[in-house]
Amino acid sequence: MALYTASLMSARRRDLHKLKLRRDRIRREKHSQRPGTSAPPDLGPDPVIQHPFASERAMREIHALMEGQKFESVEEINARLQELTAGGRLSEMAQAWKQDDPKWRAQELAYDALEADSLIEALQLANQALSLDPDCTDAQRLMVSLLPAPLDNRIHLIREVVEKAERNLGESFFEQHMGHFWGTISTRPYMRAKQHLGELLAEAGHLEEAAAIFERMLELNTNDNQGIRYPLLGLYLASTQLEPARRLMSRYPGEEKFMGSFAWARVLERWLSGESAEAALARARKVNPFAEPYISGAREFPREAPAYFRPGEESEARVCARELAPAWQRHPAFRQWLRAHGNVP
Repeated sequence: MALYTASLMSARRRDLHKLKLRRDRIRREKHSQRPGTSAPPDLGPDPVIQHPFASERAMREIHALMEGQKFESVEEINARLQELTAGGRLSEMAQAWKQDDPKWRAQELAYDALEADSLIEALQLANQALSLDPDCTDAQRLMVSLLPAPLDNRIHLIREVVEKAERNLGESFFEQHMGHFWGTISTRPYMRAKQHLGELLAEAGHLEEAAAIFERMLELNTNDNQGIRYPLLGLYLASTQLEPARRLMSRYPGEEKFMGSFAWARVLERWLSGESAEAALARARKVNPFAEPYISGAREFPREAPAYFRPGEESEARVCARELAPAWQRHPAFRQWLRAHGNVP
């Protein structure tokens, strides 16, 4: 990755706007929940995330300070956790304990790079991380995100990042942690890179391969903390794969009642099936009426999804529009039908 740093820096001025969009997407992504997760009641619609990886870093620090220790009971574990977190020195203790571990220090620098406010600072921190650990997946992924290169080149590079991470984890690791990958902190950089690969493939129009990537992610982590089911649903509908779309929605019963993405996806699923879609349309309008202008084409798609959203509000509509964008864009006749039946001009 360090080999193309000079070209990154020289091209940054030529393509600053695109770099910033990609940078913002990486920096704002949530580490433990679906991107664009619901905001707490006291937050505004688009609060600035200063430390999006704070929780993940704290969990990593606790794990580092407890590794190798044996406990006789849950009570002992809880007592140790309370001891570690009571003094407010968790990070300080972990840094001291791991100061001679280059991989640990590299990941800390990668977190700093992902949270940095400036492109130059992010690049510098990512390079420092890779100098300590050339296999630091988050740092590699960030460099690919900022690379001012054609989309196909970035797909090739992020594929290399994913494949290297898979080799480093090893087959036995996958077998041991299958189904609950996100619950193991060390898997998260890999899962983020895997998601990034799927997103780039979808952007390039390689919908079948992108869907296969997302399907694999759901196998690895059935709890779907990253919210992969939403863009996967969009890919199924974009390709008119109605049975896989229905199976996916049936795995999460009830989401149509309160999640805009599922509610509006059902409208398209009904329309593609040749069945009446009016009832689904009425329900979707109740779940989130603000999504309709984006879906119908009356309003331009938002460039970026918000860092947080509130169900039923405009912020969620922007998430819904982007998550299922391939589906809306691949079916212009549906968008015409929606405008004909719609509440927007």
